[in-house]
Amino acid sequence: MLLTASPTAELFTHHEFRSIELNGDSLVLHSVRAEVRIPFSEWSGRLSVKRGLVWSSVSVFAHEEQGKQVCWVIQGLPWREAQDFAQYAVNCYQQWHGRQCGLLNSYLPKWEDELRRLRALPQFLPQSLMVRWADEVNAEFLDINMSLSEAMRTMPNRVNNLIPWLDDTATVLAERNQAWLENECENWQVLFSQSESSPLNYSQQMAVLHNNDQNLILAGAGSGKTSVLMARVSYLLQSHLAKPEQILLVAFGRDAAEEMKQRLEKKLGQTADVISVLTFHQLGLKILKETENQPPQLTPLATEQAQKTAWCIDWLKKHWMTPTNFKRWQKHLSKWPIAYLKGDEELGSQSENPKLIAWLEQQLDQLISTSLSKKAIQEKIIDNEDYTRLNSELGLCWPCFQAWQKMLKDNEQIDFTSMITKATKQVSSSRFKSEWKFVMVDEYQDISPDRLELVQALCEQKLADGSNATLYAVGDDWQSIYQFTGSDVDLTTGFEQRFPNASIHLLDTTYRFNDKLLEVASDFIQANPSQLTKAIKSHKSAKQKSVIVEHGNRVEKILDELNSKAKRAKSVLLLGRNHYHKPELFSEWSKQFANLSLEFMTCHASKGKEADYVIVVGADEGQFPTKRKFVHLNNALTLGTDKYEHAEERRLFYVALTRAKTKVWVTYQSSPSVFVRELMEHELVLVKK
Repeated sequence: MLLTASPTAELFTHHEFRSIELNGDSLVLHSVRAEVRIPFSEWSGRLSVKRGLVWSSVSVFAHEEQGKQVCWVIQGLPWREAQDFAQYAVNCYQQWHGRQCGLLNSYLPKWEDELRRLRALPQFLPQSLMVRWADEVNAEFLDINMSLSEAMRTMPNRVNNLIPWLDDTATVLAERNQAWLENECENWQVLFSQSESSPLNYSQQMAVLHNNDQNLILAGAGSGKTSVLMARVSYLLQSHLAKPEQILLVAFGRDAAEEMKQRLEKKLGQTADVISVLTFHQLGLKILKETENQPPQLTPLATEQAQKTAWCIDWLKKHWMTPTNFKRWQKHLSKWPIAYLKGDEELGSQSENPKLIAWLEQQLDQLISTSLSKKAIQEKIIDNEDYTRLNSELGLCWPCFQAWQKMLKDNEQIDFTSMITKATKQVSSSRFKSEWKFVMVDEYQDISPDRLELVQALCEQKLADGSNATLYAVGDDWQSIYQFTGSDVDLTTGFEQRFPNASIHLLDTTYRFNDKLLEVASDFIQANPSQLTKAIKSHKSAKQKSVIVEHGNRVEKILDELNSKAKRAKSVLLLGRNHYHKPELFSEWSKQFANLSLEFMTCHASKGKEADYVIVVGADEGQFPTKRKFVHLNNALTLGTDKYEHAEERRLFYVALTRAKTKVWVTYQSSPSVFVRELMEHELVLVKK
């Protein structure tokens, strides 16, 4: 139906709309210069006809939005035809509106019922379930050719209840889950009070109950992360969210895995035997054994260091027997010495040089770990300012890596890296069928990209019931200290970027050390802005300063004073950046101070340990943080995105500080390092001259 201004009226309506047409479910307005199409979904259904002296006008009103309403006016129309058009158009609109209501009403109950069911589920509501619901609703809106705003205008009261769950899912879901957590927490107070030797605190209880698709539990030093893992297993079983065979706990070391096994056995008895507690290497072997007719054997060189060293020596000797190879090494070393060796005539006798072989092993380990092609490695290091030297190092070591790969193939063996890679492929291709609904990773901050790929493959595989496994990662980016073995702290600090809808929860109380030591250590580690910010509190309060900086010649005096004051045996950890920092008099002190249990460790080895007192020795300039003369190939391949100076060394120093329960002394021999000088500036550090 078309309503047009008379020819005479058109002479006086140069730019105004002069005709209006009903075209399907739209009104179409025409002027000399433009055509405007107004879908019924944008029209409010209201038309106003105004009679003039000669001609009439029709006004079309849009829906009001934010207090404003758009109006289109068509001029020069005959009065009676305008009235007839308005009546007919409004009638068509009402019929359309009725159809829209009917269409929407055929879907709304289903959407509302499913949302109601999800919100009422007796569990932490994972993001994936809400995303699935929202995706289905949005897809069905497309099917019925209706927008959310149209639906809102059609049935505002009912659609208004859906809008927050479609437009702001993360916020309303977080509010729903927080309310559920508070309520659920009350229901499990018996478990939380009896699960461990001490009742779980509030943040530990909340951590146990978190059950999103991906969860990161940030566990500060001494915050009771293992207690949380154990309590979570009990909660999953007692709440019937999981059967024992559906739970997998992954640890990095045999000792950590064994400790978890023993604690589960003590807590659960025979049920613990069905729960999978594995190291990453054990996990990889299990997957290969279950998917391959003749699973490859692990090379003894992967576990026997002496054999691996002997293999490297043998390879280097044979490699240097070819003049071209030997000359390449000579040329490189004449420009860039390695292990103080230059490319002179003495080089031929250095094929068993311990420092050279150690360097070669480090490069080989990193090439094995990265599993990249030579070209991919070159692309990764091309922007490094030392690219020429690094590429030359790659040229020296790539034949060693190729020989390693050939040795594995000839012997039908695998190393740890290829085992993880093969296992990941078996999971991704579904040749390995996982039963685990809950995958928990301890010490997540130490994870490497290849291990995370295996974990993700397990979590992304569809289980028998159509669901995916939940990832529950427990770790602390402040204590990520194994970059040299391939771990990547970015996988922890960037957890939210990798898993945008994950839950991140902080265990906010340390039970190991007091508030004074906590403040010094926390301020020290958070000087690096790349570390995650955490507000941690201590269960203990101290009146005296608990971090003391002293000269290294005072160590024996410190031990003597501790020994004299000790009313019972006290543990003391002496920590050095390297093995050679072990004090010469250590054995003598161990016998001399009967009331003290003395132990020396490197800072790396101390991870996970604690003692009443800690004495950091040898924190001199160039020692701690260690001075790196060159960035070698292995270092260049493990560089993360964090460019803050001494980032990894800072985390290691933090680990050293936080082994102490009561006090920590930081000592130096000649010139205090940059870390020590930084501590000296802190108001809660006692500096003794």
